[in-house]
Amino acid sequence: MKMRIAPTVRATTYCAKFVRAGVGLSALSVLLVSASCARSVNNSSVDTVRINGSNGVLPLARALGAAYMATTPGATVVFGDGIGSRTRMDSLRAGVMDIALASHGLDTAALRTEGMRVIRFAESPVVIGVHAGSVSLADISEAQLCDVIAGRTASWRALGDGRDLSITVVMRPENEVDTEVLRDRVPCAKTLAVSARARVVEETADMARALTETEGAVGVTTSTVISQSEGAIRALSLNGVRPSPTTVRSGKYALVRSSYLVTRAGANAAVDQFLSFVASDAGRAVLEANGSLAVVP
Repeated sequence: MKMRIAPTVRATTYCAKFVRAGVGLSALSVLLVSASCARSVNNSSVDTVRINGSNGVLPLARALGAAYMATTPGATVVFGDGIGSRTRMDSLRAGVMDIALASHGLDTAALRTEGMRVIRFAESPVVIGVHAGSVSLADISEAQLCDVIAGRTASWRALGDGRDLSITVVMRPENEVDTEVLRDRVPCAKTLAVSARARVVEETADMARALTETEGAVGVTTSTVISQSEGAIRALSLNGVRPSPTTVRSGKYALVRSSYLVTRAGANAAVDQFLSFVASDAGRAVLEANGSLAVVP
């Protein structure tokens, strides 16, 4: 039996104001807050690795951080609460953090010209998650999924589930990776209008909470969220194909997102040590236990 790495970590949130930067702040304000954050964290131990970025990658990165700290005496990994793509690279350049997390929108050639290291370290299935305690359906077709998201199908019984339970659709914003993957890989979803009754949540944690707490809920999320839900959220098969390492490797399951780590040139030894752990057999085991596949360089 595979051991699941707990999603909770011994990590401190830093620069709470800055991790929300980019939302309603001018460029000057972002720079001022960035400078303040840099002063507040630059006194941290050389053994500390500061990580922030895509909140969709954070659950996976936190699991890696927890396992790394558990096996590396004296090491500390500090996580932010997530930061938008517009500001995370500026934050990395300014020294506010050591590793930026990303899942899309990277100009890797330009970053490497700057001397940045861009590491694609994992692939994670994007899945259709449901509230496990109330939904017994095991499989959904692409056409059925589109009918659900559009609001044309509003009851689980209409899909063959035994209960006459209303469907609560939970979605991420259009510019988030999980939604982009769905629209790109499911033909009927490309231009689909989402039901006005759907609940749109901003953060990965909000999606996990909604699927865990809401009877009849269905949403587009990641295999990592499923793995870390301790059975509260279940992934449906799509067109009869179950999201798994085998189906992802074979290409049978097409809804997949990549995860990246980006570091500055001349990163300290603690960063290199953490990156070595991510690429190790132990790091790969953590990725697999959290529903993802390691990308071999």
